[in-house]
Amino acid sequence: MRSDLIDIQVEDYGEDVEITLSGSLGAFQLPAVREKIDMLADGPGCFFFLNLSHAHFKVNDYLDLFLELLNKLQAQNSKLVLIFDSEELDDYFAKYRNIFEIFPSRSAYKDSGMSKQLQQIGIHYAVKTGIKLSPSVAIAGALLIVGWAITLFLIVAAQGREIADKQAQIIALQAQKERYVREIDRLESSIGPLRKLGVVQDTTMLSSFGIIQDWVTYLEYLENSRREK
Repeated sequence: MRSDLIDIQVEDYGEDVEITLSGSLGAFQLPAVREKIDMLADGPGCFFFLNLSHAHFKVNDYLDLFLELLNKLQAQNSKLVLIFDSEELDDYFAKYRNIFEIFPSRSAYKDSGMSKQLQQIGIHYAVKTGIKLSPSVAIAGALLIVGWAITLFLIVAAQGREIADKQAQIIALQAQKERYVREIDRLESSIGPLRKLGVVQDTTMLSSFGIIQDWVTYLEYLENSRREK
């Protein structure tokens, strides 16, 4: 197989990119495979699925290539997942089985657990492009922000109403206090003529006037009090 006839197929699913590498691959094809894989890894994508189900490796040099690819994608905060389900490839990757994530298919990876599904639709940070959000996460984030804003608005509105109620109570108390002060001033000014007439000898008698409606009634009250003595 000549290097220009390497079978590499690419399927783009948005955040997912599936690269299918097929054929019998030896040392002669390695440079061309490396070049094409590096080029694809520089493209957009959050998860790179490398499908090796139809690949046969004649040399171990491809392990180093896949390790380099793994490190490169991790530096971009992307993920590399190997796709295959064969004993031959299990043996080929046995040395690095605990390093690579290996699944029989892309759907099997998605179904492997809730954490991976959340990652699949989650936030992806790339050095060149900044923060990228999948549409579903963008919608969920927008709804979360709107909900938080509405909650904050309701809290502020409730506190505003409470503050307004307390201000109204304070104003009412201040008005009541002013009425009491004016009433006391009026009563004190009214006692002056009675003191000159000798009718009121003690300010404690002011409490009696609190229930009297006019001067005539008050004088009658004082006269009746003297007769009783």
